[in-house]
Amino acid sequence: MALIELKDVTKVYDGGLEVRALSRVSFSIEAGEFTAIAGPSGSGKSTLLNIVGTLDAPTQGEVFFEGRPISRLSENELADFRLRSLGFIFQAYNLIGVLSAVENVEYVFVLQGTAKEERRRRASEALRRVGLEAEADRRPDLLSGGQQQRVAIARAIVHRPKVVLADEPTANLDSKTAESLLDLMLELNGESGVTFVFSSHDERVLSRARRVLRIRDGSIES
Repeated sequence: MALIELKDVTKVYDGGLEVRALSRVSFSIEAGEFTAIAGPSGSGKSTLLNIVGTLDAPTQGEVFFEGRPISRLSENELADFRLRSLGFIFQAYNLIGVLSAVENVEYVFVLQGTAKEERRRRASEALRRVGLEAEADRRPDLLSGGQQQRVAIARAIVHRPKVVLADEPTANLDSKTAESLLDLMLELNGESGVTFVFSSHDERVLSRARRVLRIRDGSIES
């Protein structure tokens, strides 16, 4: 059984002028994959990633997670699903500015109601894995872009999700930092078996992906 499966997913935005962002997209992703969704700006790759991550809903079609039709879940059920099964890495990092690095990483456990000692232990371990244990008490504004993205990666993996979704994770990084972060994510994928799905047009990402799904004008190219 596939970890993620999309069947005939279409997404139409109607803001007075109808825009078809996705058109009858179908594919599946197995557990443990390191997959990139590639395409130029406006191709639909970010919309597709948002639908896989249940941040957006398809206009038509169905999304399955381990055989379960997740697009039919209620808002509360979807929130719980995201909290427990998914990790997110955003292009803009999306860290909470008033919290330290370790507090940002452990925030998912605050939402889950995990005991303070346990969440701090696991957050500290996640920061160690991404090489930032020495920066645990620093706020995001005292970290470089690459360090902030490492905090975001630690936050995405700390609760051991089944899949990590990353939207243009190297877009704001210099080449050396981007290469280092991609190596880190490949290492985490190999060590822990966490499934990674990226949206990107960065050849540095695509060259490391074990599978590339190419999208153009809202359709997967065969």
